[in-house]
Amino acid sequence: MIDSATEQLVRIRGIKDGILVTLGSGPYLDVYDQLVAEVSQKEAFLQGSQVTLDVGSRLLAREQLSELVDLFASHSQVLWTVLAEADETREAAQGLSLATRVAGSQTDLTGRPLSPSQISTTIEQPAQSGDALFLKETLRSGRSVFHEGPVVVMGDVNPGAEIIAAGDVIVWGRLRGLVHAGALGDETAVICALSLIPTQLRIADQIAISPNGSKHKPEPEIVSIRNGQIVAESWQQKN
Repeated sequence: MIDSATEQLVRIRGIKDGILVTLGSGPYLDVYDQLVAEVSQKEAFLQGSQVTLDVGSRLLAREQLSELVDLFASHSQVLWTVLAEADETREAAQGLSLATRVAGSQTDLTGRPLSPSQISTTIEQPAQSGDALFLKETLRSGRSVFHEGPVVVMGDVNPGAEIIAAGDVIVWGRLRGLVHAGALGDETAVICALSLIPTQLRIADQIAISPNGSKHKPEPEIVSIRNGQIVAESWQQKN
């Protein structure tokens, strides 16, 4: 694990999905200069890392976040997620197609904390993790399903619900929440749904976010990784 701090302006530590960079409460230019120094000093060690950036209550405009995206990219790192308390910062991050929450956190799909009534008290983690998990129900906002295998849902996945699966995810209904298939790194995993209008989709380390206000004609679709990016195509029975 990496854990470093200089005057508490920037902290970097290893997490399961890459590295977590936490920005302190000092002036932005001071924090930015320290961040440049930190990622430059540790470039060889952090190269190729997926970055989750926690900015706390700091207000950051889209231009500043874009600058941070470029900074990490220049050191062969990918800014993937921005954790922020301010709505303005989250909206700016979403405008750059950055995630604003981490899977399993008690927030909605925009990164806002869930109220106690929205938080599910049950998390699916079946003992036979290699087998498929079959759910005959609609997953409502606040419901989280984790499974180390494929997941099949006979029902809808509503906005605010999430499925994290090591294998494929098949939704025999409308998929409007967050789904992460191949969560342990399986790039051959697929996501299928009768109506695909997700807030966010992930397969392995690839991510896709539906454009705001996009028109979508409901039809069965299958999502997979092609040439290093997530693509969706018609889900049709083959002869």
